[in-house]
Amino acid sequence: MVSVNDKPIGTMARAVEIGQILVKHGARNLASVLGLLPSSGESIDPAEFRPAAVVAFLRDVGPVGIKLGQLLATRSDLFGEPWIAAFATLHDQASPVPFAQIEPVLVSAWGEDWRSDFAQFDEQPLASASIAQTYSARLRDGSEVIVKVRRPGTAARMEADVRLLVRLAEIAEARSPDIARYRPVEFLRTFGRNLAWEMDLAAESRACERIGAYLDTIGVRTPAIHWELTGLRVNVQERLYGRPASSLGSPSGDPPVAAFAKSYANAVLRMIILNGEFHGDPHPGNVFLIGEQDVGFIDFGSVGTLTKARRDEIVRLVLAIAGEETSEVADVLLAWAEEPKVDRDALAVDLDQLIGEFRGTVLSGIEFSQIFSRVFDLLRDYRLVLPPDLAILLRTLLTAEGFVRSLAPDYNIAEETRPIMTELLAERFSLGSARSGLKRLRGQLLGLSASLPDILATANSIAKSGYVPVQLDPLSIEQLAGHRNERQSLKGPLAAALIIASALLVDQSWLLAGGALVIAGVVLIRKS
Repeated sequence: MVSVNDKPIGTMARAVEIGQILVKHGARNLASVLGLLPSSGESIDPAEFRPAAVVAFLRDVGPVGIKLGQLLATRSDLFGEPWIAAFATLHDQASPVPFAQIEPVLVSAWGEDWRSDFAQFDEQPLASASIAQTYSARLRDGSEVIVKVRRPGTAARMEADVRLLVRLAEIAEARSPDIARYRPVEFLRTFGRNLAWEMDLAAESRACERIGAYLDTIGVRTPAIHWELTGLRVNVQERLYGRPASSLGSPSGDPPVAAFAKSYANAVLRMIILNGEFHGDPHPGNVFLIGEQDVGFIDFGSVGTLTKARRDEIVRLVLAIAGEETSEVADVLLAWAEEPKVDRDALAVDLDQLIGEFRGTVLSGIEFSQIFSRVFDLLRDYRLVLPPDLAILLRTLLTAEGFVRSLAPDYNIAEETRPIMTELLAERFSLGSARSGLKRLRGQLLGLSASLPDILATANSIAKSGYVPVQLDPLSIEQLAGHRNERQSLKGPLAAALIIASALLVDQSWLLAGGALVIAGVVLIRKS
């Protein structure tokens, strides 16, 4: 019987293999510099870094190389179009492992009599990837399920490769300040943590349930998990039936398909902006059209998370671009890049030029891909590196926008974020809802007086963007400014809260408006 244990793989042995792969692809000098081969005394040849050669190397490295290349394909802040296009050719597809090698994993998880739990189990895999294979089955109670099984030996090989890559990155950072600026060690450690999480099929199931609970509130389906059969190496989940989104093809003008595209985009954006935990790979193969126009998501092997602070930063960036706030854009980008030594004045000039490209266009007329493309060009020029936790976000946004536009070319994702952003901004700046409680609200209001200029500047940017309906009373703002130093009183902060609430609670729900009324006494509701 084939063992299912993931035996550790020695780093030195794997290093030799990696060195041989580098030599195979014409990178002997690089292998020597990294200590994988005896020193040749020669410098690295730039020709060793051709996109085709690097992609071929990553493909030969195996699953870790392929997944790393897929991640790099999202890093337009680091690589130009030729590199991005080359990385995009790496697909996570693997030849199926014979069922005779898979069955010991099932025996380890469920026991020798594992077949007694199933009325039917198809031994031909539905799909085969680098980490796991999936199978179709039916439980004794008639439930149709998908069984996902981790490939034997996968964890050990991937862990060894990540350890080696991190070690090589440490060597490269120590030898080259230019390389160190890009923080490859931090990047690869984050990559390794995400990969380890992806190999834990129980963690994937828990993410499916958490995110699924949120998606259920907006009418989006996710598979139910059969926890009695789910663990580290195997998970069992409900089989969703519907049309794979990949089969919908080119735009047809079909109203249900257009409604489906809208629901899909709404789900992705709400997961990111409001939920903060989101499906990290919402490509058409992981999405279903259920019934006439309902959306279903499967395969939560890749999940992104954003802290509240990070979500606020993203909102700040987009609103600052739309509101032509050059200094604010620079602040966000430099904070993300941990404020390296750059020519801030030159950066400000280039940012102003970038923003000028969208001048006169409200945010609803700008594509996310346009914004990110231009921002990424600027990041590369100034060698500013985004935090690793934004990589999945970028992949998710660009995947979603590309897919939706393939179904509905005239569909504007940015426009659809208007109500979502309004909700977020109301949450951030309004008096809150009745559920918040007076104690929590009092603390928020007391803190407002210290940052009134920032709040008003933000509200002004929102108004300029035309993105959400904001109406600010100049007289009220002038009066508010006179209270900005009254930090021990609720008078100034309360005025701030009322102004922001009245600006943002336009066309909002009775809950938000009612909460503000209960707590503050007065809320001005204006019709847009």
